[in-house]
Amino acid sequence: MASRARPRARPVPRAVGSHPRVALAPAAIPRSPVDLAEDPHAHIVCRVCGRIQPIELTELDRHFLTRLAEGRPDGWSVDGIAFSLTGACRRCREGPPP
Repeated sequence: MASRARPRARPVPRAVGSHPRVALAPAAIPRSPVDLAEDPHAHIVCRVCGRIQPIELTELDRHFLTRLAEGRPDGWSVDGIAFSLTGACRRCREGPPP
């Protein structure tokens, strides 16, 4: 009995490094490797209760985070920087009031 070979599907052309399930409109693709939609921001997250508190960044902090993003791996672009710290908030560290 002869086997029937299934015809191979032709590969769909896509940009290098793009994910096959994510299609970005040309306008949504960053123009340069670091093209931020908003200023870098930071926050701290409580690992116990999940509370999130924003952290004030200085101009030097924002510059450092942007420079860090410039060291991204080859083929990647950066469109946002959200730096986070984790720990425990005062309420969770101190526990319930006596």
